[in-house]
Amino acid sequence: MLLLFVAARSFEKKTDVLHCGRSSHHMKTINSVVLVLAAGVLFFASAKQITAGQSRYSRSSDSIFANSLADGGRIRMKHSPVLGLNIPIAVRIDGVQAGAFAKGHVYQQYLTPGRHTLSASRPMRISDSWHGTLDVRRGETYSFVVSCTPAHVILQPVSRID
Repeated sequence: MLLLFVAARSFEKKTDVLHCGRSSHHMKTINSVVLVLAAGVLFFASAKQITAGQSRYSRSSDSIFANSLADGGRIRMKHSPVLGLNIPIAVRIDGVQAGAFAKGHVYQQYLTPGRHTLSASRPMRISDSWHGTLDVRRGETYSFVVSCTPAHVILQPVSRID
């Protein structure tokens, strides 16, 4: 961006010297071109950032998440009562970061029917993650309590989470 501005200023000085004051029309044209180029660069740079987080091999998040129990199933997770306060749990569904939660909060997400891969981990400790698959059926709720050992994250299925 700065390079375009410097190039335009450099060109402006050369034009003034060559045309002895007749270049005001040319300067307006050059400034307009530089402005359009700068706007185009910003537009394409912002469009690139929106899609940069998605892998071309990952499933679209539209095919993972549902809007309600009528559209799919629901997964719910909460901390074990004995799990420490400062231990957040990150959740990935089908390879997509789906959220995180800490003690005192219940993680809830609606999923489309079908088989999904789940993983739960502590931040910066991917090696001790829990991995599994879940066959989601429409209208069903799947509840888990998350606990940890020094070496592993564990998801225990439970009948219900309040």
